[in-house]
Amino acid sequence: MNARKAKHLHRQRQEKAARVLAEARQAEPELLEAHDTFELWRRGRATFLLPVIADDLPDELKQALAAYRTAVLDGSCPLCPVSTEVSRKGLVTTRHDGQCPAHPDRLVELGERLGVEIQRRT
Repeated sequence: MNARKAKHLHRQRQEKAARVLAEARQAEPELLEAHDTFELWRRGRATFLLPVIADDLPDELKQALAAYRTAVLDGSCPLCPVSTEVSRKGLVTTRHDGQCPAHPDRLVELGERLGVEIQRRT
C-alpha cells in the first residue's frame, strides 16, 4: 500500500469514527450494565465505561466524578473546556484541562488526598 492510499484510508476511518461519535451524541444514553464500581452505557453505536459515584464518597470527589461522567457521556464538562478525539481504531478520548478536578490524574490525586482509592482503567 502506498502512502497516498494509506492516508486516504486513515482519513476515511477518522471520518467514520467522527460520524459514529456525532450520532452517539444525538442518541439517548442507555444503561446496559451496572456493577459495584463501574457502569456500561450505550449511546447509538458507542459504548462508554463510567465509574459509579458511591453515596459514601466525599462531596468534593462526587462532584469531580460527576463532571468526569458528564464529559465522557455528553462531551462537555461543567468544570472546564474539554476536547474529544477519535483514534484510528475508533477509541473516543475526552481530554480535560490539566487542572480540572475531573481530569483522570487530578481524580487520582483527589482520591489520595481524601483517603479514597481511585483506580484508572486504561
